[in-house]
Order: sequence, then C-alpha cells, then structure tokens
Amino acid sequence: MNRLHMLRLNYMRLKWVTLKFNIKKLTMRKLLFILPAIILLIVSGCQVKQTEKKAKYVFLLIGDGMGKNQVYATQLYQAALKMQYGPDNLSFTDFPVQSWSTTYSADNLTTDSAAAGTALASGNKTKNGVLNKDTTLTEKFTTIAEKAHAAGYKVGILTSVGIDHATPAAFYTHQDKRNMYYEISLEMPESGFEYFAGGGFHLPKGRSGDKPDAYENLKTKGYKFIKSNEEFEAVKNGDTKIFIENPQTYPTGEFYWDIDKKDSALSLAEMTKKGIEILDNPKGFFMMVEGGKIDWSCHGNDAATTIHEVLAFDDAVTEVIKFYKQHPDETLIVVTADHETGGLTMSNKKYRYNLQLGLLQYQNISSQEFGRLMVNYKQDNPNATFEQVMQLVQKYFGLGDAEKGLALDEDELQYMNEAYINEFKKHEEENPDKDYLQASKETTIVDRAIYLLNAKAGISWTSHDHSGMPVPVYAIGQGQDLFKGGVDNTEIPKIFEKLLNLK
Repeated sequence: MNRLHMLRLNYMRLKWVTLKFNIKKLTMRKLLFILPAIILLIVSGCQVKQTEKKAKYVFLLIGDGMGKNQVYATQLYQAALKMQYGPDNLSFTDFPVQSWSTTYSADNLTTDSAAAGTALASGNKTKNGVLNKDTTLTEKFTTIAEKAHAAGYKVGILTSVGIDHATPAAFYTHQDKRNMYYEISLEMPESGFEYFAGGGFHLPKGRSGDKPDAYENLKTKGYKFIKSNEEFEAVKNGDTKIFIENPQTYPTGEFYWDIDKKDSALSLAEMTKKGIEILDNPKGFFMMVEGGKIDWSCHGNDAATTIHEVLAFDDAVTEVIKFYKQHPDETLIVVTADHETGGLTMSNKKYRYNLQLGLLQYQNISSQEFGRLMVNYKQDNPNATFEQVMQLVQKYFGLGDAEKGLALDEDELQYMNEAYINEFKKHEEENPDKDYLQASKETTIVDRAIYLLNAKAGISWTSHDHSGMPVPVYAIGQGQDLFKGGVDNTEIPKIFEKLLNLK
C-alpha cells in the first residue's frame, strides 16, 4: 500500500467518524452535500488499490563497463555504416525511461565489479572486492535473486564471461573476495536457481589444481551440465537446474570476442532466448543477463572490439524485448551498467572535431587475437622487416591505407616503428592471454595500432581502469517510472523487490 493510498484512507476514516458523531445535528440538505465527497474518497481509494500493479517477469541486463559513451559510440558507429548523420538506435536506446545511476562503493568513489554487483543484487554498499557481505565481512546479504527464488519465482543468471566472475556471482554467492573463484563455483549450485548460462569456471579444481572438481560437485547437487550445441538445442521448457557452458570459450572460461566470429560458439542472445524458454511459467521469473566482455575490451582501450561487444549485448536485449511484447503489462526490463570502464570520450587533441566512428569498421580482429597472431608470426618470421609487419597491420586494422582514410604520417610511422623494434629487435614479449585487469605497457604493435585507429576515429581514453562516472539506466514496462530522475545502484533491486511483492 503506497503512501497516497494511506493518506486517503485516513482522511476517509476521519470524515466518517465526524459524520457519525454529528449525524443527528445535520440537516438532510447538509447530509446530501457531504455524502458525494465521502463517496468520492472511497472510490478514489479503491482505484489506487486496483491500479497498483506488480511485475511478473523482471529482466536486469548489465553491460559491464558500459557507460553512456560506450552506448553512444556504438550508435554513431552503426549510423556511419548506414551512411546516416547522427546516432542510430539500439534496441534499448528508445526505451521510454532513460535515467542514470550512481555507482560508488562503501570505500571508494570508483567501484569495482564486486561491490557494484553486490549493490545491484542486494541493495547494499560494500567494499571493493567483496561479494554480498558487509564491510566487516561478518554479515551476509540476501540478493534479489535469492528472495525471488524463495518466493517461488524461477531464476536465471547469464553472462559472457566465467559464471564465477564478480557480476554473475554477486547474485548467488557470499564471499570475502571476488577472486575466490573455487569457493564461488562450489556455492553456485547451493542457490538452486533453475538456469545458469555463460562461460565456465575459472579454477574448477582450485588454484593448485588439487581440489575436488567443481563441475562434478555441480552434478552431484542435481544440475545438468551442458556443453554442446546439440544438447543446448534439446533443452526445453520445464527442464530445471541447468548449467549451459558455451561450447567455445577461452581456457579461462570467457566467451571469444564477438569481433572474431567463432561460428560454433553460442551467443549471449541465443542463451538469453533459451533462458526465457526454460524459465517461462505462470508464477513468473527473474533473469540477470551480463555483457561481461564490454568491460574487458574497455580495460584494453579497444574501441572497435568494445562496439562489437555492445552490439552482441544489444542482441540479447532484443530477445528480451520480444518476450516483453507478448507480456507488456507484466514485464519490466532494466538495462544498465555496474560502472564505466576506460573513461571513453569522443575527442582528441590531434584530430579535434574530426569524429569518424566508421573508420573502426576496418579493424576486423580483437587485440587479444592479433596479439596471438603476432606471437606465431614472430616465431615463423623472426627477421621480418618493418614494412612486412605493417602489411599485417594494414590487413587487420586498415592503417596505412589512404583510400580508406587511414594514411599514416611520419610521426605515426615512427610511433609504430618503435613498437616493431621492441618486439623484433629487443624481443620484448607480451602474453596475449594475460589477465584482462593487467595494465598494458602500450609498447606492442597491437596496442599502438589500436591507439592510432582510435585516434583517427576520434576516440580517446583516460585510463585502463574503471571510472567513477554515473552510468545510464534504460527502463520499459511495469514500474518503469520508478527509475526516473536518477537512482543509486542500491535502489534498483529494492524497486524489483517492491514490484515482485517480495518480503
């Protein structure tokens, strides 16, 4: 019962008591005058109660690291490919409510994914690095997913990175540190949630590789583990306790980059569509979908790869919108981010007002895969010349091709030559599969190629880490107006709790 309803009922009771007390003193004329007002109050109160609707299906879609500029750059990129001036719409950029959220954690104005995930999942602030515990690490928080599940709603948790990474884990685990991957993987099946999908476990046998297998633990707890396209297709509505791991992932569990197009890999959109099919039921469900690798490419300041990740995330949102159109009065969709990564902006000193996002189309490989390509190329061609290396750069990034608007001046060629010397003469090595949080030295050929392409497109970055900027919030459906005017990230699950009528 909302506050307006309470005020109206109290006022109605007061009027009725006053009327009853003075009824003998009232003339028929006065009684006829006051009765319509009382009736109006009663009807008005009933209308408030009748129109107070709840959501039955709630979707929270999190673009990890996806600030407003990551979204806008993707819109401009799409428009450039269509030869349009101005931004092109993504599936969620025309939602009726477009707001923003603050993201600071309990101990830092710049949050990490664990603290931000905790806020989005449980409605509580905590320290960076902590998952669903208070700042003293003594109190455990109950997440919106756990509350919904206890109330009879089905629950699905999806991501494009490892299922035990900070954001997805924030909805089912309670750990002192986000890097306790093994402990997180053991806690996952304890949730009893009906559907998990995404990347695999990061350390399924612990850091030393000598612990009981987390996948086997999953099976003993009643979960069906699926890792093939055929098994994926066979899963249907009514199946429960399902964990689908993408059949094509990196060894550490995350999806391959969308820009690299692995045909046999499942997409986040396909997993979302399958999740809706599995979870759909008369009671309702809660689903969290994370586009996790947006953050990773932003850590690497790789604009083209970031845009492809945003588009892959957008495809997942599109699947959710299809469901919404079938149940518009019972569904709420919220698209947001846990934080912004990289401090992306669309301007730089050298090219100033010359914003050309369409130039990013000439990058056709992720920085990670080009780094691996270079490792193999150096082994096969240890004496390769600078000109030969630049032919590779032109093939995969377009740099040096004047017809594409990507000619390099003398300073830019010198900049690339320094990287060539570092790798082919000084034999500096960099692991292309390094942890995505590890800072780049920006001395490799791939780092410098990406920097130059970004600059020519008009993109620049302030860091390789998170920023403290507010993030966008897009909402459509039942309860959408509750997100107007800006919210803190802790308010989002509290709104869900209200709309799902959870105790």
